[in-house]
Amino acid sequence: MRIYNVFPRLTRTRQMSLWHKALKQQWSATDLDWKAPGAPRGDGFKDHLGRVLTPVITGEQSALYSVATLIPILGGNSEVEGQFYLGTWVVDEARHTELFVRYYERLGREPMSIRKFPYGYLFQSQIGSTEPAVWLAGTLVSEVLAKLVMEEFRRLDLDPVLNQIAEGILADEARHLAFNHIYLEERFGGLFREGERAGRDLAERLEARLEAVMAHVAPIFDHLDADLRAVGLDRDLLYEEMRREARERLRTSIERGERAAAGVPAAGMATEGVPLGGASTASGSSASQD
Repeated sequence: MRIYNVFPRLTRTRQMSLWHKALKQQWSATDLDWKAPGAPRGDGFKDHLGRVLTPVITGEQSALYSVATLIPILGGNSEVEGQFYLGTWVVDEARHTELFVRYYERLGREPMSIRKFPYGYLFQSQIGSTEPAVWLAGTLVSEVLAKLVMEEFRRLDLDPVLNQIAEGILADEARHLAFNHIYLEERFGGLFREGERAGRDLAERLEARLEAVMAHVAPIFDHLDADLRAVGLDRDLLYEEMRREARERLRTSIERGERAAAGVPAAGMATEGVPLGGASTASGSSASQD
C-alpha cells in the first residue's frame, strides 16, 4: 500500500482548483458579532429552535469525525489532491460545530440528548464509511439537507446572527457538494473506461446507499414536526426537495462520469461540478450555486 508520494504530481486539476478556492474563503466564528441585537425572544420559540438545531449540530460533529477518517484513506491510495481538499473540509465542519455551540449559548438552550432524540443520532451513524465513494453517497443526503435548511433560515430571518451563520455555511456547503460531484464523476469515469459493468455496479451500489440513508430522515422530521412548523419550516416540502435534489446530484455524477469515459463533453454544467439552474427550496426560492 502506498502511504504517500514523496513528490506528488497533483494532476487532478479540478480538485486542486477547489482546494485553492477553499483556502481563500476561510472564515471564523470570531468574525461574527455575537452580541448583535435581534436574538429570538420567548422561551417557547427558543425551545422549538433549540430542538430544530439538534440534528444540525450533531450533523456537523459527525461530519467532522467522518471527514477526518477519510484523509488517511485517501493517503493510502495516493490521492493527495483529495487529501488537500478534505483538510479544508475538516476545518469547515469544526467551524460549523463551534458556530452552533456559540449559537446555543446565545439562545440559552442545549441540543437534545441521544435519549430524547435517537433518530438524529441514528441517521448520522448511517453515513460513515471507509470507502470514499460510499461515504460521499451517504453524506450527500446530509449536505443537501444542510444546504436547504440554511437557505430556509436565511429566508425566515429569525436572527441576524443566524443569518450570518447560514450565509457562511452555504458557501462552505457549495464547495462540499462540488467536491462530491468532482470526485464521484472522476471515479465513475475511470470505472466506465474499464467496462460498462464496473461503472453500473458502483452506480447501483451508491443509489441503494443513498436511498438507505434518506430513509432515516423521515423519523427525524416526525419527531420534530411541531418544532419545525413553529419556526416556519414546511417539513413536507423540505423532505421532498431533499430527496429530489440528492437523487439528481448523484445521477448527474454518474452520467457525467459515463460521458467523460466516452469522450463526450459535459454541457450545461457548472465548472466545479454543481448543476446549473438551481433547485427550488422548501420555500420555492432558487438554490445557491456559489
